Amino acid sequence: MDTKLKSRRKLGIFLIIVTILSAAYVMLYNYDVIYEKAVEEAQKTYTTSLSDREYLESFLEFSYILYNQEISSKTGEAKMSQDEINDVADVWMEDYEALYPYLDYRIEDGSGTVLGRSTANTGNGLTDDSFKEYAFGMVLTYDEHGNPDVKVVKSGEKTAQSIVLRKIIDNWSETVEDATHGELKTPKNRTYIYGMKKSSIEQYLNQWYWFGDEAPNDAWYMMLVCMAAVCVAAWIFAQSETLKIGGGKIFRQPFEVVFVVASITLGILDDKLNWIITREEGLPQPMDFAIWVGVFAVTYWVTTCISAVQKIGLRKYVTERTLVWRLWKALREEAPAAAERVGRDGGRLYRKVKKLANRVYEIVTDIDFTDKGSKAILRIVLVNFIILAVTSVWVYGIMALIIYSAILYFVLKKYFNEVKRNYHRLLEATNEIADGNLDVEIDENLGVFEPFKEEIEKIQSGFKKAVDEEVKSQRMKTELVTNVSHDLKTPLTAIITYVNLLKIEQDPERQKEYINVLDRKSLRLKALIEDLFEISKASSKSVNLNIANIDIVNLLKQVKLEMEEKITEANLDFRLDIPEDKVIVALDGQKTYRIFENLIGNAAKYAMPHTRVYVKIAAEDGDAVFQMKNVSANELTFNPEEITERFVRGDSSRNTEGSGLGLAIVKSFVEIQKGKFWIETEADLFKAEIRWKLVDKKDDIA
Repeated sequence: MDTKLKSRRKLGIFLIIVTILSAAYVMLYNYDVIYEKAVEEAQKTYTTSLSDREYLESFLEFSYILYNQEISSKTGEAKMSQDEINDVADVWMEDYEALYPYLDYRIEDGSGTVLGRSTANTGNGLTDDSFKEYAFGMVLTYDEHGNPDVKVVKSGEKTAQSIVLRKIIDNWSETVEDATHGELKTPKNRTYIYGMKKSSIEQYLNQWYWFGDEAPNDAWYMMLVCMAAVCVAAWIFAQSETLKIGGGKIFRQPFEVVFVVASITLGILDDKLNWIITREEGLPQPMDFAIWVGVFAVTYWVTTCISAVQKIGLRKYVTERTLVWRLWKALREEAPAAAERVGRDGGRLYRKVKKLANRVYEIVTDIDFTDKGSKAILRIVLVNFIILAVTSVWVYGIMALIIYSAILYFVLKKYFNEVKRNYHRLLEATNEIADGNLDVEIDENLGVFEPFKEEIEKIQSGFKKAVDEEVKSQRMKTELVTNVSHDLKTPLTAIITYVNLLKIEQDPERQKEYINVLDRKSLRLKALIEDLFEISKASSKSVNLNIANIDIVNLLKQVKLEMEEKITEANLDFRLDIPEDKVIVALDGQKTYRIFENLIGNAAKYAMPHTRVYVKIAAEDGDAVFQMKNVSANELTFNPEEITERFVRGDSSRNTEGSGLGLAIVKSFVEIQKGKFWIETEADLFKAEIRWKLVDKKDDIA
């Protein structure tokens, strides 16, 4: 008999598992269909919102706010302050502040003069009317009478938006009157050109609409059908006398517990159903299988618990399986004993009240009225008491006010002590920083001083950066002195040596050879001193510039031609990638010649023989760009940021000819001509780049 019962129970458990797993499988099987439906509904909502009246009205409201802000900065006109604009059009200001971070715009007057751009907020000023970078483009024009006219230039919903905008404009004067009572100035002789990228539109609309956050009806229908199937199966299995699986302790839980679990499960599903199905783009994951097994297991359990109503009857179910009934029964049975306990507990209550009164007395007597903080808090409480007492003339009101004032005092006292403690911790941290401990950390919550924690961290970061810069500066100064001494001493020592040899040498041929060496070394020393003089003048900004419109393409050709002998000796193949047209820049011709000369000379000294040097000049985004690339003969181990410092050389052993000033002069001459110069290295590839602003062709006089 026991064997049959066990077999039936195993069969029942097997049926439960199959029921739950089948329902979970059905849900997972339909994920892709539900996901496609969710995407379709989200896209439909997004498309509809693009033609929403409130969304399109916000662009007209935006123009009103911009215009009134514009005239508020001018003198001699009837104008409103920013606070007055906020008061008059508070709702419009909210829409303006919500739209501002996502909108690129340009403002023009009647003659086409640009009065303002949106560069400050997005970093992308609207520079032309082609709207190539934008998904939405609109031109809003006001004539001399303030009558608006709007044109949607670019949009996926251009026709629908144009129709809605036309309806808005037809009643725009009434809308303005209702919203601002006619107190905002109407834009006149103004054109507002708006552009929004697709990502900006989506981010802005997501503040007001929900795209795809609600599960489609198909998901709910599928889930409810599966739940219903599980419920039916659970009810049948629980009533079956053969299976014997509905009477276990786990299925005899109180109704209130069952109700709470069911409510929590449905609440979570209501909030997260769309996330569960769409988070992996409709592809079921092991986690999804576990979720749905859990959901349908809870469904089965809830149904089986409630199905006991049919088996034992409603009356018995209420009396045996509801907490409310048990509580009512307990209260009714315990009433006499409770009355007795009230009398007994009255004495306890009296003793507790007495103890509390003694505690209050001790607190009051411990108050230090000589403390400045206590005095300030007491004054606040007294003023508060007097003000409220004037308005509370009834006796019980005065009593309540006294209690309230006492509580207020102790609350303020506690708050004041906490503020004082936080202030001392803040002061302690700043003193540590002042003593040189830049790694001090504040782990505590400083309450009202919490914003200062971030500022202190900024100060620490700034101090650390300053210390690092100072250490670097001292190191560079030390290296500068060492390198200057070395590079000046080398030719000078050679000159002294050969002068002494010349004094004792009798052979005319040898004397002539010594004189040649002296000539070379003296010329090198002269070049070094001249370079040092040039870099010193450039660093002190005392260089006189003769600015003219220079064609840097022609200048580069000239420099290369004059240095052809050096290039040939270095066995280098220079490849020029230069435009046929002129590239005109406002520069000092002599200084720019020196820049190109130093860069080509640097390549001739340090580039690997029998390799190519690539030189390119191009016009990019309003800049003239010069680029040079070559492969170094030696491994590039230097820091690109430091190689342009004075007397710093890529050849750290300083065995090659050179002053170590070539690139420093290039950098200085580029920067005093308002250009940018930087160096990059990649393995043994050396790259140098210069950028100058192009001269406008209409201003080209060269």
